Amino acid sequence: MAIQTAAGIGMSLIAAEHFYSTLLSSPWTTEKFAETEEDKAKIRRLYMYSAVASLITAVILATIIKEVWPIIATMVLCLLYIWVYERSLEKKL
Repeated sequence: MAIQTAAGIGMSLIAAEHFYSTLLSSPWTTEKFAETEEDKAKIRRLYMYSAVASLITAVILATIIKEVWPIIATMVLCLLYIWVYERSLEKKL
């Protein structure tokens, strides 16, 4: 794996983590305090905003380095975050 590929993957994952941590509380906090359907809808909206921002960043990085790996890595991380937040909304952490 070339250094530019590794850097593209790393930067896209760091960016995704920052989007999620900026827009959302921790999954534990979500599990404890998201009680109403309105609360749950807000959490879902925020994690979708985070996913979109993350994927836009990944596409930009993939375009710069001419590799698809930043997009793939970001998609996997976003799916993991969505899975964790959905479990927290269901009180199953």
